[in-house]
Amino acid sequence: MSTKGWFKLIRFNKYSQQEQINAILQKWYLIKVLIQHGFEQKSEDVQSHMVQAISLYNQLLVEASETIVFESKNLGEFEILPLNGEERYKFISTYPSGYAAYRQLNELFEETRKKMARFRIQYK
Repeated sequence: MSTKGWFKLIRFNKYSQQEQINAILQKWYLIKVLIQHGFEQKSEDVQSHMVQAISLYNQLLVEASETIVFESKNLGEFEILPLNGEERYKFISTYPSGYAAYRQLNELFEETRKKMARFRIQYK
């Protein structure tokens, strides 16, 4: 880890296993379908699926970074976190049953995936 400003930066792990990251993303795509269906059906299961998806996002951050634990208080230190990721994550965590939170979580997954791909290209 290196420092960036006044805090430690949790760097992208260029040695992270692409298979494990892909497995996490595949789980997300499955949960995403359940969440979308839940919103369409106005199901009460949406919140539990969202909590599961948030946990999956936490796993993605850890798997792709040079750390072995996730602590939300250190969220801003993740190098792969997208722009305004910390604020968006707090919103998602605060309102996990809301459709806007689902849209933000979907964007976080997609933007993080793209950022990881960019880092992989840079480190080749």
